[in-house]
Amino acid sequence: MEIEINKQSSKVNRLFTIYERLILGETLNKRVIAQKLGVNEKTIQRDISDLNALLTDSLIHPRAFIAYDYSSKGYKINLDEFHWLEEKEVLAISKVLLESRAFLKNEMVAILNKLSMLCEQGTRKRVAELLRNENFHYKPINNSRELLQTIWDISDAARNKRKVKISYKKEKSPEVSTRILHPFGVIFSDFYFYLIAYIDGYDFEFPAIYRLDRIQNYEITNSHFRIDHQSRFEEGEFRKRVQFMKAGKLLKVKFRFWGPSINAVLDRLPTAEVISLDDGIATIEAEVFGNGVLMWFLSQAQFLEVLSPLELREEMKDTIRQMLDLYKE
Repeated sequence: MEIEINKQSSKVNRLFTIYERLILGETLNKRVIAQKLGVNEKTIQRDISDLNALLTDSLIHPRAFIAYDYSSKGYKINLDEFHWLEEKEVLAISKVLLESRAFLKNEMVAILNKLSMLCEQGTRKRVAELLRNENFHYKPINNSRELLQTIWDISDAARNKRKVKISYKKEKSPEVSTRILHPFGVIFSDFYFYLIAYIDGYDFEFPAIYRLDRIQNYEITNSHFRIDHQSRFEEGEFRKRVQFMKAGKLLKVKFRFWGPSINAVLDRLPTAEVISLDDGIATIEAEVFGNGVLMWFLSQAQFLEVLSPLELREEMKDTIRQMLDLYKE
């Protein structure tokens, strides 16, 4: 009886070892794995048949099966197309993360390592080699700090409609202010994570925006709030209309543009629409929150003219005059 139990235990361990290595993306050579496990190749063949029988009834991978791959000369597990990320997908996502510069070096390394584990083992080394130089020279933003837990805590508070108490310090202010907020969501833009929230006790038409790395301390309270802001706009719609993370009232802007790429304008302003195009000059309308869009307008140099609203046009003219004064002798 004891011998039979040991045999069964040995087979279970063997099946688990084979399955674990296959699920991690390895290609198994029958002769090599037989030597490592101390059995003959026929036993390994039976083990593979048993595993395939088990996979037939699998709820996690109902379409998975183990088969011999002639190109790699070994057995591989074929999973459904959504199990592994392709190496090109991992490479593209990794490059976006590296370009964001949003995380500390140790955080970025850990994230990229975990991400690479989502592609098949045979491609991981190639992805690592393609990213090695960028990874080595990666530099996070100045004064960056660990934010992963903060992002999670505040996002979870928004999901559960729990008020958040924060201590916040503006970049040029020596004072730390305290606010109780109704968190609406966390979004990322141009190197930074931002908290979009309504201030408790105030009935503003639009939410306030706080940079997460400037929050000195925060507390997720046990007090809940009701969302009656949903009828005004959705988070995704708000994201389309806010530029440079500056809040303010909703504006409908109209401008002329004759720069090298109209598509670049449409990409930068998701709500933009070309209402006319005459001799290479496009007249464009867009909805934006606040005057943060002014910074982008100025970056277009002499290739853009603001038409309306009048206040924004005048602000544009005044800013250009001040810029010109800096260069007068």
